[in-house]
Amino acid sequence: MGFERLARAYAERLGPARAAAARGDKVVGLVGAAIPRELVLASGRTPVLVTAELERPIPTAEHYIDPVVAPEIQALFEAAVEGEFEFLDLLVISRPYAQLYYYLKEIYRLGRAPKLPPLAIYDLIQSRREAVRAYNLGRTRALAERLAREAPRAIDEASLGAAIAEGNAVRALQRRLQALRWQGRVSGTEALQALGAGWFVSPKEYAAALEAWLGQLDGAPARSGTRVVVSTAEPFTHTGLHEALEGAGMLVVAEDDAFGSRAAGEDVGTGGDLIEAIAEKVWLDVATPAVNPYEDREAWFRAQAARPDVEAVVFYVPPSDRQFGWDLPRLAHFVAGLPKPALLVREDAADPAGRAAISAKAAEFLRAPSLKPALPELVR
Repeated sequence: MGFERLARAYAERLGPARAAAARGDKVVGLVGAAIPRELVLASGRTPVLVTAELERPIPTAEHYIDPVVAPEIQALFEAAVEGEFEFLDLLVISRPYAQLYYYLKEIYRLGRAPKLPPLAIYDLIQSRREAVRAYNLGRTRALAERLAREAPRAIDEASLGAAIAEGNAVRALQRRLQALRWQGRVSGTEALQALGAGWFVSPKEYAAALEAWLGQLDGAPARSGTRVVVSTAEPFTHTGLHEALEGAGMLVVAEDDAFGSRAAGEDVGTGGDLIEAIAEKVWLDVATPAVNPYEDREAWFRAQAARPDVEAVVFYVPPSDRQFGWDLPRLAHFVAGLPKPALLVREDAADPAGRAAISAKAAEFLRAPSLKPALPELVR
């Protein structure tokens, strides 16, 4: 029953958090992967990732927000203004979504968002330069102080240590799941749901369900399919791309995204200043497109793409992309030099028509008599 529980949590998203709030628990919404959940847990609250429904109508966002702003931000704005996050004790927005924070502050100032929860921004700079270390630690301490206000319990060494232990236990299980993916014992679509569920339920409940499912997978036969790694321009908050690719005969063994196979990363350190250890984790070990310089951002992808058991690479650059397209030619040249075939997907996998087109394109790609790197298409 492990996977059924995980899939249900992944599909319901805010459902478990709403139920917790109805029981009287305090819930904190998080926009973006680079926000320390351990601080929320240490304060006695429940953290939950807030994701965008990209297919929803956005009449209010269209009125207030410039159309060049990413669809993800517009959809989150619409949901917030409509009151979908009213049950939250606090909504914490990470730096890559700073536009959302300022749009919401302004519409609240105008008196047109009465159901908006209290807001906070976690302004972590994802530059790897040593010069930003002190600033990022300061922002993390400031978030801890914000969470400590009217908190159900004190944020101290004991509560921080317990929260870190819960998070590290989850990371160990997620790394075990990724190892099984490399063995071909689980599909990418299932893995994405299992990894993503960890953002929407409590660590203890999630760990119990994931461990139960992993026990069933240990003896599972290897799956067939062309083994691919995916590099993506946007967070994988849905399974559309994986479903389309695997329906055509691929097996997605990894994706360069914090909502996929990079969800776990390394453990949070348990020695010394625990808030500093938490800050180090979200600063140096969370995968987002905002990581700078690009060599640090791309190191993981390059290592996975070069593995001998990876047969092809898929670049996912949907119409919503505002940044990744600048990096694509460089990455395409790298893959061509391996050499390995590469497929460029520009259709929107969140849209049913887009998924059908992706599946057809992937099937045609796999039927090619000679899988050569598709560099001309990628750099066009």
